[in-house]
Amino acid sequence: MRTPSVSVVAGCLLLVVAGVAGVSAPAAADAFVTMTSDVSTEDPVPDEAFTVTTTLANDDDSDDTYRITDLSVAEVPDRNYDEDDEELAVLDVSDSLGPDTERTYDFSVTLEDSGEQTVYVHATLLGPRAERKHIVQPVTVDVDRPNPQLELDVSDAVVGAERTMNVTVANGLNASVSQIDVRVDSPADALTFRTSSRVRATLAGGDTAGFTFPVKATEAGQFPVEVTLTYTLDEDRRTVTRTFDADFTEPQNPGEIRLTGVSVTRGPGGVLQVAGTAANVGSTDVDSVIVSVVDGDGVRGADPQPDYFVGGVEGSDFASFDLNAELTGDRTTVPVRVEYVVDDVRRSYTTDVRVSQSMLATPTPAPQGGPLGGLPLLPAAVAALVVVLGGALVLRR
Repeated sequence: MRTPSVSVVAGCLLLVVAGVAGVSAPAAADAFVTMTSDVSTEDPVPDEAFTVTTTLANDDDSDDTYRITDLSVAEVPDRNYDEDDEELAVLDVSDSLGPDTERTYDFSVTLEDSGEQTVYVHATLLGPRAERKHIVQPVTVDVDRPNPQLELDVSDAVVGAERTMNVTVANGLNASVSQIDVRVDSPADALTFRTSSRVRATLAGGDTAGFTFPVKATEAGQFPVEVTLTYTLDEDRRTVTRTFDADFTEPQNPGEIRLTGVSVTRGPGGVLQVAGTAANVGSTDVDSVIVSVVDGDGVRGADPQPDYFVGGVEGSDFASFDLNAELTGDRTTVPVRVEYVVDDVRRSYTTDVRVSQSMLATPTPAPQGGPLGGLPLLPAAVAALVVVLGGALVLRR
């Protein structure tokens, strides 16, 4: 005698449960057939069909081939149920079920009432010795009242920026609902809502409405957000709540300003001229870009442009800037601060621009012009006068 496999034991347990439910118990000792059933949707509603999926399997240790002759779903576990009043779905089948095989069937079931209910899947199998075996399995279904549907999405933004959380209410009912109140909440400390409640007078059947909620996240990630909809239908005040896993991750490549092509030259009066481009290396726009010289030891911004307002820079674009600075002492760099706004969040950083040795050197005064070259003006005039007087004396002699 063979020892039943684990699946056979499971099948026996299933059949025992079926017997407890009041079904005429099949012969469990030699039963190698198991039946499993599941409901296709988590939210069946009254008067709308949902699918019950049932699988019959014959264990590979079985020596017998069965024929599935009857499959049905009923309101009661008794296989002799009233087909007119208690049968919910039936399939016309005549399929064989050999060893190590399984067959799956879908029932379309409709329930009229809301609340937790139990339906029963019935199967009849004909064995090789013309014996009939009956299996029944209870399936618990939680039927909800139909409510307007809720959806949620969150706009993209960087951490710390205010985002828009959009809640969509879709009224799939055949009647209008009124006194609509939508509220949002979250147990996550990272989320702060500027407004957590919105109201609307009515929403017609078949229409949708959007409700926006400004919210900030102090860190990126997925956070639970509970949305509660309260409304009135036929003078009945109803509430439905759904929890969403809201996405607060940052955009893949947000706007970011970097200074490129920066050069330093010396201008009139020895003032340094710092020129370059403010490049947006991100894919989103940035606004209010300002570049300025940071005053400090041995350095200060100089007129006419100690700072420069660049303005907005689109993603993957750039804009030029010019600054003026003066250095004293041993200072060899110009600190430049970069400020900009991305997704309504102001960001800033400071970078040092190196000044080359040639630009650090004290400028050489321009040479004086005239026939006597570089001689000072007064000595040159005296020398010229001496030459003229000497020439006059020579001519008199």
